Amino acid sequence: MFRNYRDILRQMELEMQKLSDEALLSAFSPLGAAERFWQPPVDLCETHDALVLKAEIAGVQPDRLDVSLSGDSRVLVISGIRSEEEDERRARVRCYQLEIYYGPFERHVMLPPDIPIDRDHIAATYRNGVLTVRIPKRVEQEVSTTRRIPIVESE
Repeated sequence: MFRNYRDILRQMELEMQKLSDEALLSAFSPLGAAERFWQPPVDLCETHDALVLKAEIAGVQPDRLDVSLSGDSRVLVISGIRSEEEDERRARVRCYQLEIYYGPFERHVMLPPDIPIDRDHIAATYRNGVLTVRIPKRVEQEVSTTRRIPIVESE
């Protein structure tokens, strides 16, 4: 599952960040529990040429989704609204279990700071309730450790 101790530490860091974000949101939010944002589960993985983010947001119409990148290229924000049909809600007589969240959602995903990204070629697709955002890595020219500089004879 984890390749090395850095992966384990990074996963622990992300989990702690998520827990602290949720705690701060609930502590300082003026909204009641029913009106709070819900956060869809997200996977963020690295390939050889990109970061790939997948968010599980079944039931959200594509035109009610928004994906943006912060000015410093470190935070990807996914937001939108999952709506429930008014007719369905009115037709209910009694509910025995409610686990699906409806309403607005917002998810801030911290991108790894040590990976340069190409912000001009980010692409998002939505299929079968999964939003996939492909964030290509910026190709930087390799710099060798030493560079021989030619000497030109001057007059």
